[in-house]
Amino acid sequence: KGVPDLKWLRSQLEQNKYGEGSDNNLSGNSIRVVTLVNPGNPTGVSLPYEFLEEITKLTKEYGVWLVMDNTYEHFDVQKKNKLPNSDSDTGPEYPCFDEEHVINIFSFSKGYAMAGFRVGYIALSSKNGEEGMGTHAYEQMLKVQDTIAICTTRISQMAALGALQAGREWVYDQVKTLDVGRAAILEAISGLEEIIGGDGAMYVMGKLPDGVDDQKFASSLVEHYGVAVIPGSFCGFFCLVR
Repeated sequence: KGVPDLKWLRSQLEQNKYGEGSDNNLSGNSIRVVTLVNPGNPTGVSLPYEFLEEITKLTKEYGVWLVMDNTYEHFDVQKKNKLPNSDSDTGPEYPCFDEEHVINIFSFSKGYAMAGFRVGYIALSSKNGEEGMGTHAYEQMLKVQDTIAICTTRISQMAALGALQAGREWVYDQVKTLDVGRAAILEAISGLEEIIGGDGAMYVMGKLPDGVDDQKFASSLVEHYGVAVIPGSFCGFFCLVR
């Protein structure tokens, strides 16, 4: 549960093909972009490296862009994203696929607790230099950015530089402080019929008994017990709470 269905995705990509070859080496498909958030929000599911590799190959096969939203990269609790057979101490903590059709998005909002500062960055492939799809995408992004906002505020940029100097280890130390709370929540909802997530980001979802209105349940929980949860129906998961 909470894992995208790649068989379904392949069927959709296959159904929406309309030709072979178009601009920038992308084959014709009315689906232009596939977006993946990992670790997941709202599910709290951290996808394994093998899954990320497979969806990268699948989107490349059908010539569509893959936008990887890595906002919760530091919250891969069970290290599922780690490259197979990489050294546990020195190996990369999080994969960044160097493929021309992949756009990697990163943010300071979660790991560095800078939500509201609106600072992040993207990573694209430089394969094939000026002729590459990654370079072309970057050039088009600059055109869009120039008509919206030239840059984030100076104070936000300075704060982001300070965060980078603190380094990943500082972030991981903060993430570890969530372990006690996560364990308590997982234990508290262990009696539910189904649990989704809990191994990525800082979220977990639990299924309520059939027939229970998740919105009414959430309101009652706040009113009578002072416990806040988000109704799953707010994000497409009916009869679940987050």
